[in-house]
Amino acid sequence: MGGIGIVLHTVYSRSDDRAKAFAAEWQIPKHTTQMLDAINDDEIDTVVVGLPNHLHLAAVEATVSAGKSVLCTKPLGRNAEEAKSLLDMVEKAAVFAGYLEDLVYPPKTLKSLDSVKKGALGRVLWVRSRETHPGPHAE
Repeated sequence: MGGIGIVLHTVYSRSDDRAKAFAAEWQIPKHTTQMLDAINDDEIDTVVVGLPNHLHLAAVEATVSAGKSVLCTKPLGRNAEEAKSLLDMVEKAAVFAGYLEDLVYPPKTLKSLDSVKKGALGRVLWVRSRETHPGPHAE
């Protein structure tokens, strides 16, 4: 599976059943319950960290140690200190790193954009958006 120049090669999950099901649904050739096996696979050049918040640091550390690019879902760190250490880590290793924001394409955002395009709000001259909450999102 993949887009232009993108091949999804391996999926990692802490649950073998979830890893197997996800790999089958998205036609990903390999699945594993061993995070380091996935990260250190020679065919992997970029790792997407989409894990619970408390696992981000270990996953990014392992990815950077392997010299691979890393894309981390939000939040980057559980606090400012952890986020800064992750940033320092990727900069020191000179690996490509990206931060993946999940609020760009959810249904509520797409519906809002569609309403604006259809003129529901008239001519929009200025927009301001802010997300705030006291801590990581709960389930």
